Amino acid sequence: MVRLTVLYPATPISTFDWNYYLSEHLLIARRLLGARGLVRIEVDRGIGAFPPGTPSHYHAIGHLYFESMVHLDTALAATASDLIADQRKYYSGDSVVQVSEVVPV
Repeated sequence: MVRLTVLYPATPISTFDWNYYLSEHLLIARRLLGARGLVRIEVDRGIGAFPPGTPSHYHAIGHLYFESMVHLDTALAATASDLIADQRKYYSGDSVVQVSEVVPV
């Protein structure tokens, strides 16, 4: 299994619209990716960092799981431009993307 992770850094000037992200954006992601091999979506809401009392480094981190790299590549080739365009509706900064192999432990 592979995971596409999108990190939304919390900078002094960035904004993040949780209402839009959790409703509209995730609906769009499921609609565009669901038939293209998306297994599941998980979302982390940043609430803090280390040491205790430190603000979170990220507003949110979204995890999109795909059965294989082929599924992920095919899905992104068909949908990335739409998903990136929609990002401007809820996040004012530059996101960071990581693709990982999920290693069972």
